[in-house]
Amino acid sequence: MKDIPFVNASKYLLVVSALILQLAVVSDSEAVVVTGLYDVEFPVPDQSRQVRDAVFSKGLEEVLIRVSGNRSILEQLKPAPAAAYVQQYSYVEKLPEDADSARRPALSTPSDAGSYQLKVNYSRGKVIALLRQNGQPVWGDRRGKAVVWLAVRDGNNRYVLKDGDASLLKDALAQSAQRRGLPIIWPINDLQDQQQVRFTDLWAAFATPVKAASKRYSKGPVIVGRLSWTGNDWRGDWSLFVDGSAYSWSVSGRDYATVIAEGIDLSADKIGRQYAVLERTDSDEPDLMVEIVNIDSLQNYRKIQQFLDDLAAVRQTDLVRLDQEVVVFRIDLRGDIDDFVRLVAIDRKLEPRVDPLHPGADPAGQSQKVLHYSYRQ
Repeated sequence: MKDIPFVNASKYLLVVSALILQLAVVSDSEAVVVTGLYDVEFPVPDQSRQVRDAVFSKGLEEVLIRVSGNRSILEQLKPAPAAAYVQQYSYVEKLPEDADSARRPALSTPSDAGSYQLKVNYSRGKVIALLRQNGQPVWGDRRGKAVVWLAVRDGNNRYVLKDGDASLLKDALAQSAQRRGLPIIWPINDLQDQQQVRFTDLWAAFATPVKAASKRYSKGPVIVGRLSWTGNDWRGDWSLFVDGSAYSWSVSGRDYATVIAEGIDLSADKIGRQYAVLERTDSDEPDLMVEIVNIDSLQNYRKIQQFLDDLAAVRQTDLVRLDQEVVVFRIDLRGDIDDFVRLVAIDRKLEPRVDPLHPGADPAGQSQKVLHYSYRQ
């Protein structure tokens, strides 16, 4: 993050914004729609324009990072003054004992950080237009959950954090993921998990058992963190498995929250690079035809059309045919077919039928590329 250019405001803005991202679970689907990607909230000392403009700039940077999936995004852009992207803002006066403050997700929440909370909502359309006009990809609102395995060695103790655990390490990781708009899921680590993946498998980041154990939770990315206290500092060894690729890196520092935040930031950068969609500039690419079977009601038809419309790779869907539990859509793609296939694959709503990609005659009798799926009830 770049330094705030206003000296008087910087001590307040160095307190990371209290983000108000929420994860709305989509019914009968393991994906989530991340809301609040365009919202930030900062503690501020007053309602002066100088402080407000500083918040607008810092907040715009955070929003651009979430929506692009790239921490270095401002090196690729020259946006207009941040106020031009603000849709609305409001102040909330902080009470001495603000009961809500304990529930706000933030990396640091000192009670005297400011007299007000400044809430800012940025224009979704303007932010996306800025990225696309500058040839930058957009990571859509619908995102697959990342399974997180966090193994810890603290002296003679070693353990794996699970869904039901209360832990400062776990809280720090969840807050870092939320700041990046990265939905996560913690394993139950029950007998079934323990039979599939042992602590030593996690510590060595063995791909086969880790990915096998993660399949019960998500088809999305898998993050493996190994945290150890050396007596002087924390060491974090991180591995990421996403869409057939594997990445590893190490981070160390005196503060576990910083080690965790860096591990999650690096993960989010790579996941965002994998799933963000770069808008196609050529007009020669033919439309994609998608044939889906097992659509047995008007309600399911509407669900599946909404699902397709929500994908970042899709510009528009048009109905070609609907009969006998089969629906055919013509898809105008923003990106390429690989983008579409990747985004569909992280969600269990559609299952490919044998060999899903068949270049050739489409159901309407024209030469098109056709994907064949079955709707998962």
